[in-house]
Amino acid sequence: MAKLTGLSKDCVVCAGTSDSTSAFIAAGVQGPGEAVSSLGSTLAAKLLSDQRVDNSQYGVYSQRIGNSWLVGGASNTGGAVLRAHFTDDQLVELSQHIDPEKPSGLDYYPLLKAGERFPVNDPHLEPRLTPRPDSDVEFLHGMLEGIASIEARAYSLLTELGADPLTKVYTAGGGSRNPVWTRIREKKLGVPVVASTQVQAAYGSALLAQQGATESVPLS
Repeated sequence: MAKLTGLSKDCVVCAGTSDSTSAFIAAGVQGPGEAVSSLGSTLAAKLLSDQRVDNSQYGVYSQRIGNSWLVGGASNTGGAVLRAHFTDDQLVELSQHIDPEKPSGLDYYPLLKAGERFPVNDPHLEPRLTPRPDSDVEFLHGMLEGIASIEARAYSLLTELGADPLTKVYTAGGGSRNPVWTRIREKKLGVPVVASTQVQAAYGSALLAQQGATESVPLS
């Protein structure tokens, strides 16, 4: 390899990984049962597990990470559907008037358009955002609860398929900065929800490179 690349035999080359896996490593997860939810335009759920889980029906896949498996899936719900109804400023303002300890009484499945992949595999699943209350605060409350319920169902499904039971969730993405939503999610998930230690995927890549360098075999 050194002859082919022209690199020194003392050079350490570490393989990388995807952005989402790097972000998971950066989050600060300590062991199996802990997970990272990325709340961006969509919702990605990744759970560290001693057991490998792959299920094509729900788009669940596993990646090797250390001595464990990173089991995950992605839903079409998320921040994009919120921004279809509210601006960022409105989300901040309206959230301040939501009591996360009280249920909204609404049963929403927030989607931008028909079709879901995980935790429900139904390409024809229609968004459910009715009835629409007159109050924007109540409407947003229902949407935040709906997304939190989907997140909870996602982790329940991963456990049903054989992954380790959920014990803690680290959260990243724009939605992680909303404390009201975080509390709603805690109630739905039944476990602590905390901010990720680091939010930059590059930090996770650096940690991975550090680990690889300490366990490396010189080029020959």
